[in-house]
Amino acid sequence: MRESFSVLDRDNKGTISAPDVQDALSQVGLDNGPASITPYFEGQSQSLNLSAYLNMMASLLAPLSRERELLSAFEAFDDQDDGQIDVSELRDALMNTAPEPGQERLTELEIERVVEGFRGRRALGKKGKGGLGRGDVFRYKEFVGSVCGGSSAKDANEEAAAA
Repeated sequence: MRESFSVLDRDNKGTISAPDVQDALSQVGLDNGPASITPYFEGQSQSLNLSAYLNMMASLLAPLSRERELLSAFEAFDDQDDGQIDVSELRDALMNTAPEPGQERLTELEIERVVEGFRGRRALGKKGKGGLGRGDVFRYKEFVGSVCGGSSAKDANEEAAAA
């Protein structure tokens, strides 16, 4: 979430405006109308600092999915139980899964925006053979920790340090 704040803080003043917040909400698929953001700017200046932004995003994202539910969904794709998923597999699954009624399919651009800050390279191939199957991976535990504010990011960092 800090990275998203930095992206939205285009002038590097340490604050973001209502239109910036509307962009952020739109990017994560939430209602970005004036009624949705007004509560976060009432009685304040028309900008948010990092702390206020993090609190706002956490309160908006919390009801969407709980940490365990998200981890379970990603773990279904994690063949090596290492907290990473091949980006190509994830992209294929997201682009070819039928959306819920009333929802739209994700675009490649939307998927790339999510994956972007949590992308890495697999050290060994999927079958343990260096070089074969190497490719970009999505570090989903870090992603879930970032979205849910839970322990997943800390666990992922500890696992990476131990490796």
